[in-house]
Amino acid sequence: MRKLKSLSILFIVAVFFSASAFAKIGDLYIDGDIVNKNHNDGYLLTADDFNKLKKSHIKTTTSWTQPGHVVDFEGVKFKDLLTLVGAHGKTLRMRALNDYWIDIPFSDVEQYDILLANKMDGKPLKVRDFGPYFVIYPLDEFYDKLNSPTYQARHIWQVDSITVIDK
Repeated sequence: MRKLKSLSILFIVAVFFSASAFAKIGDLYIDGDIVNKNHNDGYLLTADDFNKLKKSHIKTTTSWTQPGHVVDFEGVKFKDLLTLVGAHGKTLRMRALNDYWIDIPFSDVEQYDILLANKMDGKPLKVRDFGPYFVIYPLDEFYDKLNSPTYQARHIWQVDSITVIDK
């Protein structure tokens, strides 16, 4: 009985430490229908690794920032992220720190060249300000199409994981 109790405690401690190492704010976990994997069944992109990737910008207004202020969002194009992990699917299931999730079709990546931003007007995004990552569409460029509840919902912030699914 004592041995079983010790093994149970050891298991709980191992799970706790592996989960806490994985759950670091700023790390992005991508799994699902991907070829390139570096952590269990997915790809763990640390905040440092994300910052080393090629950066792009989308300058746009949003419903969540100061009205009329064109914000300069900086981050990595989804096209580049999907290439990095060797994604093969039709949908990106985006998950936020608060367990909110939304599906984004690959067609949005192609049609709108969307961005996973980690900076806003040159400042790193913090959890209280949409961070660590915020999905950004070029709203001003395609206002008539993107100014709808469907696309507004896809502007998910506090993103911490992405699952590539084939549906």
